Amino acid sequence: MYKVVFTVVDVPQPRSRDGSPTHVSGPCKVYKVGDRITIATNPGRLVLSETDSVCLAALSAVLPLTSAWCRETTEEWDYMDKIKYWCCPDVERPVVFKVERIPVEQGEAPLR
Repeated sequence: MYKVVFTVVDVPQPRSRDGSPTHVSGPCKVYKVGDRITIATNPGRLVLSETDSVCLAALSAVLPLTSAWCRETTEEWDYMDKIKYWCCPDVERPVVFKVERIPVEQGEAPLR
């Protein structure tokens, strides 16, 4: 079993994909480089004591894969261990997270 730590590594300035004006001004207001989101066990639980801030868009981007990231990956074809970075769905200023899977013993993961 694992807990998964998402650490912010990039909070870019907004940029347009086609040259038109962006709909936002400035970088993400929720995260700064170094902030973390920690999710532990399966089913996933947000570890509040190890989480700096929560953006619902970023959380919704990581939740579909967290149960897979929290389980053991032993099959050679399983790619979950190979994913090192993930980003939020904001197309103009996507916050980039480094993904770390940290082994925990059954019952070790804090709930708060």
